[in-house]
Amino acid sequence: MTLTAQFLSLLVMIASGIVGAACIDLVRTIKYYAPPRSFRRKGYIALELITWLILGIASFYLLFKVRAGEWRIVDPIAQLAGFYCYQLYFQSVFRFGGRLIYIILLRPLCLIFNFFVSIIRWIIRALMRVVRLLLLPFRPLVKKTKQLRLKKKG
Repeated sequence: MTLTAQFLSLLVMIASGIVGAACIDLVRTIKYYAPPRSFRRKGYIALELITWLILGIASFYLLFKVRAGEWRIVDPIAQLAGFYCYQLYFQSVFRFGGRLIYIILLRPLCLIFNFFVSIIRWIIRALMRVVRLLLLPFRPLVKKTKQLRLKKKG
């Protein structure tokens, strides 16, 4: 293996460490901002385990693509260095980018979704009022029938 290929594989492992740390940070942020009794908080351990499993599989896939599956002791050290670099230099950048994506993309989508849900609720409530209005003349009849049925026979 040439020196250039070794350097490239080292950079790939450091980058995978940075991306892995960003994914774990995202999962932990989701847990932190979840309401105490929500499904996100209850399923947090499973979510983090699945994330670690996917990251491990992705890491070995990268090794397979970059070096035909050769594993060296330098690889986990490079990934740990990527985790460390994420904590030192990239965490604020990634979190700022996440907040920006949330403000620009997700918040307007949530507002649009809530708007459509409120319109649908309003339509359902209006239909229920119409049905109640149509059934209003039959109320005394139903009430009288209930009274007759509930009377005790003497």
